[in-house]
Amino acid sequence: MKKLFFLILAGVLARQVIIASEPEVSLRVLPERDLIYNGGDREVIVQVELQARKPERGRRVPMNLALVLDRSGSMSGAKIEKARQAACVAVDQLDDDDLLTLVIYDNETEVLLPPARVGGRGNREELKATIERIRPGGGTALHAGVTVGARQLRKHFAKERVNRVILMSDGIANVGPSRTADLVGLGRELRGEGIAVTTIGLGDDYNEDLMTALAEASSANYYYVKDAEKLPGIFSEELGVARSLLARGVTIRITVPEGVRLREIVGRPEIECRGRTVEITLPELFGAEKRRFLARCTVDEKRREPLEVAAIQMDYETAEGKRAAEQAQTARVKFTEEAPESEASLRPEVAQEVSVARNRLAKEKAVKLADEGRPKEAAEVLRQQATANAAAPAAARLPALAEENRKLESTAAEITGSGQLSKSSRKAVQFDNYKDKYQKQSR
Repeated sequence: MKKLFFLILAGVLARQVIIASEPEVSLRVLPERDLIYNGGDREVIVQVELQARKPERGRRVPMNLALVLDRSGSMSGAKIEKARQAACVAVDQLDDDDLLTLVIYDNETEVLLPPARVGGRGNREELKATIERIRPGGGTALHAGVTVGARQLRKHFAKERVNRVILMSDGIANVGPSRTADLVGLGRELRGEGIAVTTIGLGDDYNEDLMTALAEASSANYYYVKDAEKLPGIFSEELGVARSLLARGVTIRITVPEGVRLREIVGRPEIECRGRTVEITLPELFGAEKRRFLARCTVDEKRREPLEVAAIQMDYETAEGKRAAEQAQTARVKFTEEAPESEASLRPEVAQEVSVARNRLAKEKAVKLADEGRPKEAAEVLRQQATANAAAPAAARLPALAEENRKLESTAAEITGSGQLSKSSRKAVQFDNYKDKYQKQSR
Protein backbone atom coordinates (compact mmCIF):
# COMPACT_ATOMS: atom_id res chain seq x y z
CA MET A 1 0.00 0.00 0.00
CA LYS A 2 2.83 2.37 0.94
CA LYS A 3 4.58 1.55 -2.36
CA LEU A 4 1.39 2.36 -4.31
CA PHE A 5 1.09 5.67 -2.46
CA PHE A 6 4.64 6.70 -3.39
CA LEU A 7 4.06 5.71 -7.02
CA ILE A 8 0.95 7.89 -7.18
CA LEU A 9 2.79 10.76 -5.46
CA ALA A 10 5.68 10.47 -7.92
CA GLY A 11 3.24 10.60 -10.81
CA VAL A 12 1.54 13.69 -9.44
CA LEU A 13 4.89 15.44 -8.88
CA ALA A 14 6.08 14.50 -12.37
CA ARG A 15 2.88 15.92 -13.84
CA GLN A 16 3.37 19.14 -11.90
CA VAL A 17 6.91 19.46 -13.26
CA ILE A 18 5.62 18.99 -16.81
CA ILE A 19 2.88 21.61 -16.31
CA ALA A 20 5.33 24.03 -14.71
CA SER A 21 7.82 23.65 -17.57
CA GLU A 22 5.25 24.16 -20.32
CA PRO A 23 5.68 27.67 -21.76
CA GLU A 24 2.75 30.07 -21.75
CA VAL A 25 3.17 30.47 -25.53
CA SER A 26 4.66 27.97 -28.00
CA LEU A 27 6.17 28.81 -31.37
CA ARG A 28 5.63 26.63 -34.47
CA VAL A 29 7.04 27.39 -37.92
CA LEU A 30 5.99 25.68 -41.16
CA PRO A 31 6.74 26.44 -44.83
CA GLU A 32 3.74 26.09 -47.16
CA ARG A 33 5.67 23.43 -49.07
CA ASP A 34 8.90 21.51 -48.52
CA LEU A 35 10.02 21.51 -52.17
CA ILE A 36 10.32 24.74 -54.16
CA TYR A 37 10.09 24.53 -57.96
CA ASN A 38 13.21 26.07 -59.50
CA GLY A 39 11.41 26.70 -62.77
CA GLY A 40 8.80 28.98 -61.21
CA ASP A 41 8.94 32.16 -59.15
CA ARG A 42 10.54 30.27 -56.22
CA GLU A 43 7.96 31.64 -53.81
CA VAL A 44 7.65 30.17 -50.35
CA ILE A 45 5.14 31.19 -47.69
CA VAL A 46 6.22 30.57 -44.13
CA GLN A 47 3.51 30.19 -41.48
CA VAL A 48 4.46 31.43 -38.02
CA GLU A 49 2.04 30.13 -35.41
CA LEU A 50 1.77 31.11 -31.76
CA GLN A 51 -0.24 28.83 -29.49
CA ALA A 52 -1.07 29.95 -25.96
CA ARG A 53 -1.54 27.06 -23.58
CA LYS A 54 -4.85 26.40 -21.88
CA PRO A 55 -5.24 28.46 -18.72
CA GLU A 56 -4.87 26.69 -15.41
CA ARG A 57 -8.16 25.89 -13.74
CA GLY A 58 -9.02 28.47 -11.11
CA ARG A 59 -6.37 30.95 -12.26
CA ARG A 60 -7.94 34.37 -12.79
CA VAL A 61 -6.03 37.53 -13.63
CA PRO A 62 -7.35 40.52 -11.61
CA MET A 63 -9.43 43.02 -13.60
CA ASN A 64 -9.85 46.77 -13.80
CA LEU A 65 -13.03 46.99 -15.90
CA ALA A 66 -15.04 49.91 -17.26
CA LEU A 67 -18.44 49.17 -18.81
CA VAL A 68 -19.47 51.97 -21.18
CA LEU A 69 -23.12 51.54 -22.18
CA ASP A 70 -25.11 53.42 -24.81
CA ARG A 71 -28.41 54.63 -23.32
CA SER A 72 -29.49 56.73 -26.31
CA GLY A 73 -33.15 56.84 -27.34
CA SER A 74 -32.76 54.02 -29.87
CA MET A 75 -31.89 51.64 -27.01
CA SER A 76 -35.47 51.58 -25.69
CA GLY A 77 -37.29 48.27 -25.22
CA ALA A 78 -35.50 44.92 -25.43
CA LYS A 79 -32.10 46.47 -26.14
CA ILE A 80 -31.81 48.42 -22.89
CA GLU A 81 -33.25 45.48 -20.97
CA LYS A 82 -30.62 43.09 -22.33
CA ALA A 83 -27.88 45.68 -21.84
CA ARG A 84 -28.82 45.86 -18.16
CA GLN A 85 -28.80 42.05 -17.95
CA ALA A 86 -25.37 41.95 -19.59
CA ALA A 87 -23.98 44.48 -17.09
CA CYS A 88 -25.37 42.36 -14.25
CA VAL A 89 -23.66 39.30 -15.76
CA ALA A 90 -20.39 41.25 -15.56
CA VAL A 91 -21.00 41.97 -11.88
CA ASP A 92 -21.57 38.26 -11.20
CA GLN A 93 -18.44 37.17 -13.08
CA LEU A 94 -16.02 39.52 -11.36
CA ASP A 95 -14.13 38.60 -8.19
CA ASP A 96 -14.54 40.52 -4.94
CA ASP A 97 -11.23 42.36 -5.41
CA ASP A 98 -11.80 43.22 -9.07
CA LEU A 99 -12.45 46.88 -9.88
CA LEU A 100 -15.58 47.96 -11.75
CA THR A 101 -16.84 51.27 -13.06
CA LEU A 102 -19.97 51.89 -15.14
CA VAL A 103 -20.34 54.81 -17.53
CA ILE A 104 -23.56 55.51 -19.43
CA TYR A 105 -23.94 58.00 -22.25
CA ASP A 106 -26.44 59.66 -24.57
CA ASN A 107 -25.93 63.38 -25.32
CA GLU A 108 -23.91 63.51 -22.11
CA THR A 109 -21.84 61.03 -20.13
CA GLU A 110 -22.48 59.97 -16.57
CA VAL A 111 -20.31 57.90 -14.23
CA LEU A 112 -23.11 55.79 -12.79
CA LEU A 113 -20.74 53.61 -10.72
CA PRO A 114 -17.37 55.14 -9.80
CA PRO A 115 -14.42 52.70 -9.82
CA ALA A 116 -14.44 50.47 -6.75
CA ARG A 117 -14.03 46.87 -5.59
CA VAL A 118 -16.94 44.68 -6.56
CA GLY A 119 -17.04 43.27 -3.02
CA GLY A 120 -19.26 40.58 -1.59
CA ARG A 121 -22.84 39.53 -2.21
CA GLY A 122 -24.52 42.48 -0.50
CA ASN A 123 -22.50 45.00 -2.47
CA ARG A 124 -23.14 43.14 -5.74
CA GLU A 125 -26.90 43.38 -5.18
CA GLU A 126 -26.56 47.15 -4.69
CA LEU A 127 -24.56 47.40 -7.93
CA LYS A 128 -27.24 45.46 -9.82
CA ALA A 129 -30.00 47.62 -8.37
CA THR A 130 -28.21 50.70 -9.70
CA ILE A 131 -27.81 49.08 -13.12
CA GLU A 132 -31.51 48.21 -13.27
CA ARG A 133 -32.36 51.90 -12.98
CA ILE A 134 -30.70 52.73 -16.35
CA ARG A 135 -33.24 54.25 -18.78
CA PRO A 136 -32.84 55.35 -22.43
CA GLY A 137 -32.26 59.05 -23.21
CA GLY A 138 -31.07 61.13 -26.20
CA GLY A 139 -28.12 61.12 -28.66
CA THR A 140 -24.87 59.13 -28.93
CA ALA A 141 -21.72 60.72 -27.47
CA LEU A 142 -19.65 57.59 -28.08
CA HIS A 143 -16.17 59.18 -28.07
CA ALA A 144 -16.91 60.93 -24.78
CA GLY A 145 -18.20 57.70 -23.25
CA VAL A 146 -14.99 55.83 -24.00
CA THR A 147 -12.85 58.77 -22.89
CA VAL A 148 -14.62 58.98 -19.53
CA GLY A 149 -14.49 55.20 -19.07
CA ALA A 150 -10.73 55.20 -19.68
CA ARG A 151 -10.33 58.12 -17.26
CA GLN A 152 -11.90 56.00 -14.51
CA LEU A 153 -9.55 53.08 -15.28
CA ARG A 154 -6.50 55.32 -14.94
CA LYS A 155 -7.38 55.98 -11.29
CA HIS A 156 -6.51 52.37 -10.40
CA PHE A 157 -4.39 51.33 -13.38
CA ALA A 158 -1.95 48.52 -12.59
CA LYS A 159 0.16 46.48 -14.98
CA GLU A 160 -0.67 43.22 -13.21
CA ARG A 161 -4.38 43.76 -13.95
CA VAL A 162 -6.31 43.45 -17.19
CA ASN A 163 -7.30 47.08 -17.84
CA ARG A 164 -10.28 46.89 -20.19
CA VAL A 165 -13.11 49.07 -21.48
CA ILE A 166 -16.16 47.24 -22.85
CA LEU A 167 -18.16 49.59 -25.08
CA MET A 168 -21.67 48.74 -26.29
CA SER A 169 -23.62 50.84 -28.78
CA ASP A 170 -26.55 50.39 -31.15
CA GLY A 171 -26.24 53.70 -33.02
CA ILE A 172 -24.04 56.05 -34.98
CA ALA A 173 -21.89 58.47 -32.98
CA ASN A 174 -23.53 61.88 -33.47
CA VAL A 175 -22.34 63.95 -30.49
CA GLY A 176 -18.70 65.09 -30.28
CA PRO A 177 -15.86 63.50 -32.35
CA SER A 178 -17.52 60.95 -34.63
CA ARG A 179 -15.13 60.16 -37.50
CA THR A 180 -13.49 56.75 -37.67
CA ALA A 181 -10.11 58.51 -37.57
CA ASP A 182 -11.07 60.15 -34.26
CA LEU A 183 -11.82 56.78 -32.66
CA VAL A 184 -8.70 55.17 -34.15
CA GLY A 185 -6.59 57.91 -32.60
CA LEU A 186 -8.28 57.38 -29.24
CA GLY A 187 -7.78 53.59 -29.48
CA ARG A 188 -4.07 53.95 -30.24
CA GLU A 189 -3.60 56.40 -27.41
CA LEU A 190 -5.26 54.04 -24.93
CA ARG A 191 -3.34 51.02 -26.23
CA GLY A 192 -0.12 52.93 -25.59
CA GLU A 193 -1.24 53.30 -21.97
CA GLY A 194 -2.06 49.59 -21.63
CA ILE A 195 -5.84 49.99 -21.95
CA ALA A 196 -7.82 47.96 -24.51
CA VAL A 197 -11.35 48.76 -25.77
CA THR A 198 -13.61 45.85 -26.69
CA THR A 199 -16.52 47.06 -28.85
CA ILE A 200 -19.96 45.46 -29.15
CA GLY A 201 -22.24 46.65 -31.94
CA LEU A 202 -25.91 45.88 -31.38
CA GLY A 203 -28.47 45.68 -34.19
CA ASP A 204 -28.00 47.00 -37.72
CA ASP A 205 -27.81 50.78 -37.26
CA TYR A 206 -24.37 51.32 -35.68
CA ASN A 207 -21.23 52.23 -37.63
CA GLU A 208 -19.33 48.97 -38.01
CA ASP A 209 -16.27 50.65 -39.57
CA LEU A 210 -15.91 52.84 -36.48
CA MET A 211 -16.49 50.03 -33.97
CA THR A 212 -14.08 47.66 -35.73
CA ALA A 213 -11.41 50.33 -36.09
CA LEU A 214 -11.58 51.30 -32.40
CA ALA A 215 -11.21 47.67 -31.29
CA GLU A 216 -8.33 47.04 -33.71
CA ALA A 217 -6.50 50.24 -32.79
CA SER A 218 -6.56 49.27 -29.11
CA SER A 219 -5.80 45.56 -29.82
CA ALA A 220 -9.08 44.31 -28.36
CA ASN A 221 -12.15 42.40 -29.59
CA TYR A 222 -15.13 43.40 -31.72
CA TYR A 223 -18.57 41.76 -31.75
CA TYR A 224 -21.55 42.15 -34.06
CA VAL A 225 -24.68 41.23 -32.09
CA LYS A 226 -27.77 41.26 -34.27
CA ASP A 227 -30.06 39.90 -31.56
CA ALA A 228 -30.18 41.65 -28.16
CA GLU A 229 -30.92 38.28 -26.51
CA LYS A 230 -27.28 37.33 -27.05
CA LEU A 231 -25.82 40.31 -25.18
CA PRO A 232 -25.44 38.65 -21.76
CA GLY A 233 -23.64 35.69 -23.38
CA ILE A 234 -21.26 38.02 -25.24
CA PHE A 235 -20.34 39.85 -22.02
CA SER A 236 -19.75 36.51 -20.30
CA GLU A 237 -17.54 35.30 -23.17
CA GLU A 238 -15.49 38.48 -23.28
CA LEU A 239 -14.84 38.53 -19.55
CA GLY A 240 -13.93 34.84 -19.57
CA VAL A 241 -11.30 35.42 -22.25
CA ALA A 242 -9.90 38.57 -20.61
CA ARG A 243 -9.40 36.78 -17.29
CA SER A 244 -7.17 34.14 -18.93
CA LEU A 245 -4.31 36.53 -19.82
CA LEU A 246 -1.06 34.56 -20.23
CA ALA A 247 1.46 36.78 -22.02
CA ARG A 248 2.19 40.46 -22.62
CA GLY A 249 4.47 42.24 -25.07
CA VAL A 250 4.81 39.29 -27.46
CA THR A 251 7.42 40.03 -30.14
CA ILE A 252 8.04 37.99 -33.29
CA ARG A 253 11.10 38.66 -35.45
CA ILE A 254 11.26 37.13 -38.92
CA THR A 255 14.64 37.32 -40.67
CA VAL A 256 15.55 36.03 -44.12
CA PRO A 257 19.13 35.43 -45.40
CA GLU A 258 20.84 37.12 -48.31
CA GLY A 259 19.39 35.94 -51.59
CA VAL A 260 15.87 35.80 -50.16
CA ARG A 261 13.35 38.65 -50.33
CA LEU A 262 10.75 39.20 -47.63
CA ARG A 263 7.77 40.41 -49.66
CA GLU A 264 4.84 40.75 -47.26
CA ILE A 265 2.85 39.35 -44.37
CA VAL A 266 -0.07 37.94 -46.36
CA GLY A 267 -3.34 39.66 -45.53
CA ARG A 268 -1.69 42.20 -43.20
CA PRO A 269 -0.70 45.21 -45.35
CA GLU A 270 -0.35 47.35 -42.20
CA ILE A 271 2.73 45.30 -41.24
CA GLU A 272 5.51 46.76 -43.38
CA CYS A 273 8.33 44.51 -44.61
CA ARG A 274 11.51 46.47 -45.27
CA GLY A 275 14.90 44.90 -45.71
CA ARG A 276 15.43 41.34 -44.49
CA THR A 277 13.74 41.56 -41.08
CA VAL A 278 10.22 42.32 -39.92
CA GLU A 279 9.04 42.60 -36.33
CA ILE A 280 5.46 41.85 -35.26
CA THR A 281 4.20 42.78 -31.81
CA LEU A 282 1.13 41.58 -29.91
CA PRO A 283 0.23 43.43 -26.71
CA GLU A 284 -1.42 40.37 -25.13
CA LEU A 285 -2.21 36.68 -25.62
CA PHE A 286 -4.94 34.84 -23.74
CA GLY A 287 -5.52 31.22 -22.74
CA ALA A 288 -5.75 28.77 -25.69
CA GLU A 289 -5.48 31.67 -28.17
CA LYS A 290 -3.83 30.84 -31.49
CA ARG A 291 -2.36 33.45 -33.85
CA ARG A 292 -0.88 32.82 -37.29
CA PHE A 293 1.18 35.06 -39.58
CA LEU A 294 2.11 34.22 -43.17
CA ALA A 295 5.44 35.58 -44.42
CA ARG A 296 5.68 35.51 -48.23
CA CYS A 297 9.27 35.20 -49.44
CA THR A 298 10.94 34.66 -52.80
CA VAL A 299 14.35 33.11 -53.49
CA ASP A 300 16.39 35.16 -55.98
CA GLU A 301 18.20 32.37 -57.81
CA LYS A 302 17.87 28.67 -58.58
CA ARG A 303 19.29 26.44 -55.87
CA ARG A 304 20.38 22.86 -55.48
CA GLU A 305 21.21 22.77 -51.81
CA PRO A 306 18.60 23.03 -49.03
CA LEU A 307 18.05 26.51 -47.63
CA GLU A 308 16.97 27.92 -44.29
CA VAL A 309 14.63 30.43 -45.90
CA ALA A 310 13.60 32.22 -42.69
CA ALA A 311 14.63 32.37 -39.02
CA ILE A 312 11.98 33.22 -36.44
CA GLN A 313 12.48 34.37 -32.85
CA MET A 314 9.73 34.94 -30.30
CA ASP A 315 9.81 36.36 -26.78
CA TYR A 316 7.31 37.77 -24.30
CA GLU A 317 6.58 38.57 -20.68
CA THR A 318 4.33 36.41 -18.56
CA ALA A 319 1.16 37.90 -17.07
CA GLU A 320 3.17 38.34 -13.86
CA GLY A 321 5.78 40.45 -15.66
CA LYS A 322 8.58 37.85 -15.87
CA ARG A 323 10.64 37.59 -19.06
CA ALA A 324 10.08 34.19 -20.69
CA ALA A 325 12.85 32.25 -22.40
CA GLU A 326 13.26 33.20 -26.06
CA GLN A 327 12.11 30.61 -28.59
CA ALA A 328 13.63 30.24 -32.06
CA GLN A 329 12.92 28.09 -35.11
CA THR A 330 13.82 28.09 -38.80
CA ALA A 331 11.92 27.21 -41.96
CA ARG A 332 13.97 24.91 -44.15
CA VAL A 333 13.13 24.06 -47.78
CA LYS A 334 14.61 22.02 -50.61
CA PHE A 335 14.48 22.62 -54.36
CA THR A 336 13.30 20.55 -57.29
CA GLU A 337 13.25 20.75 -61.07
CA GLU A 338 9.86 18.98 -61.18
CA ALA A 339 6.70 21.05 -60.65
CA PRO A 340 4.54 18.02 -59.66
CA GLU A 341 7.00 17.21 -56.85
CA SER A 342 6.63 20.73 -55.52
CA GLU A 343 2.82 20.51 -55.63
CA ALA A 344 2.88 17.16 -53.84
CA SER A 345 4.83 18.70 -50.94
CA LEU A 346 2.11 21.31 -50.26
CA ARG A 347 0.89 21.49 -46.65
CA PRO A 348 -2.94 21.82 -46.76
CA GLU A 349 -3.18 23.55 -43.37
CA VAL A 350 -0.88 26.37 -44.47
CA ALA A 351 -2.40 26.62 -47.96
CA GLN A 352 -5.83 27.00 -46.39
CA GLU A 353 -4.64 29.87 -44.19
CA VAL A 354 -3.24 31.61 -47.27
CA SER A 355 -6.59 31.25 -49.06
CA VAL A 356 -8.51 32.56 -46.05
CA ALA A 357 -6.27 35.64 -45.88
CA ARG A 358 -6.66 36.34 -49.61
CA ASN A 359 -10.42 35.81 -49.43
CA ARG A 360 -10.59 38.38 -46.66
CA LEU A 361 -8.66 40.94 -48.69
CA ALA A 362 -11.03 40.33 -51.62
CA LYS A 363 -14.07 40.91 -49.39
CA GLU A 364 -12.55 44.08 -47.94
CA LYS A 365 -11.92 45.39 -51.45
CA ALA A 366 -15.42 44.44 -52.60
CA VAL A 367 -17.07 46.25 -49.67
CA LYS A 368 -15.06 49.37 -50.47
CA LEU A 369 -16.02 49.24 -54.16
CA ALA A 370 -19.70 48.72 -53.31
CA ASP A 371 -19.58 51.69 -50.93
CA GLU A 372 -18.15 53.78 -53.77
CA GLY A 373 -21.09 52.87 -56.03
CA ARG A 374 -19.14 50.40 -58.19
CA PRO A 375 -21.18 47.20 -57.72
CA LYS A 376 -20.08 45.46 -60.93
CA GLU A 377 -16.43 45.77 -59.98
CA ALA A 378 -17.18 44.66 -56.42
CA ALA A 379 -18.98 41.52 -57.59
CA GLU A 380 -16.20 40.76 -60.08
CA VAL A 381 -13.54 40.91 -57.32
CA LEU A 382 -15.46 38.30 -55.33
CA ARG A 383 -16.06 36.02 -58.31
CA GLN A 384 -12.41 36.20 -59.37
CA GLN A 385 -11.38 35.15 -55.88
CA ALA A 386 -13.85 32.25 -55.96
CA THR A 387 -12.37 31.17 -59.31
CA ALA A 388 -8.83 31.35 -57.88
CA ASN A 389 -9.92 29.17 -54.94
CA ALA A 390 -11.43 26.60 -57.28
CA ALA A 391 -8.19 26.49 -59.30
CA ALA A 392 -6.01 25.89 -56.24
CA PRO A 393 -4.14 22.56 -55.89
CA ALA A 394 -6.40 19.70 -54.82
CA ALA A 395 -4.68 19.44 -51.42
CA ALA A 396 -5.71 23.02 -50.62
CA ARG A 397 -9.38 22.65 -51.58
CA LEU A 398 -10.66 21.72 -48.12
CA PRO A 399 -14.36 21.73 -47.11
CA ALA A 400 -14.01 25.03 -45.25
CA LEU A 401 -12.89 26.74 -48.45
CA ALA A 402 -15.84 25.30 -50.36
CA GLU A 403 -18.11 27.00 -47.82
CA GLU A 404 -16.11 30.21 -48.18
CA ASN A 405 -16.58 30.08 -51.95
CA ARG A 406 -20.33 29.75 -51.42
CA LYS A 407 -20.26 32.92 -49.31
CA LEU A 408 -18.21 34.77 -51.93
CA GLU A 409 -20.69 33.83 -54.66
CA SER A 410 -23.68 34.70 -52.45
CA THR A 411 -22.26 38.11 -51.57
CA ALA A 412 -21.46 38.79 -55.24
CA ALA A 413 -25.05 37.88 -56.18
CA GLU A 414 -26.47 40.27 -53.55
CA ILE A 415 -24.30 43.14 -54.80
CA THR A 416 -25.25 42.40 -58.40
CA GLY A 417 -28.94 42.19 -57.59
CA SER A 418 -29.34 45.30 -55.44
CA GLY A 419 -26.24 47.33 -56.27
CA GLN A 420 -25.05 47.25 -52.66
CA LEU A 421 -24.93 45.20 -49.47
CA SER A 422 -27.74 45.44 -46.94
CA LYS A 423 -26.87 46.81 -43.50
CA SER A 424 -26.93 43.34 -41.95
CA SER A 425 -24.92 41.75 -44.77
CA ARG A 426 -22.25 44.45 -44.63
CA LYS A 427 -21.93 43.98 -40.87
CA ALA A 428 -21.79 40.19 -41.23
CA VAL A 429 -19.00 40.45 -43.84
CA GLN A 430 -17.09 42.92 -41.66
CA PHE A 431 -17.46 40.69 -38.60
CA ASP A 432 -16.33 37.58 -40.50
CA ASN A 433 -13.33 39.51 -41.78
CA TYR A 434 -12.41 40.55 -38.24
CA LYS A 435 -12.68 36.98 -36.94
CA ASP A 436 -10.56 35.65 -39.81
CA LYS A 437 -7.91 38.34 -39.40
CA TYR A 438 -7.47 37.66 -35.69
CA GLN A 439 -8.28 33.91 -35.74
CA LYS A 440 -11.30 34.36 -33.47
CA GLN A 441 -13.09 31.36 -34.94
CA SER A 442 -11.99 27.74 -35.33
CA ARG A 443 -11.34 26.33 -38.77
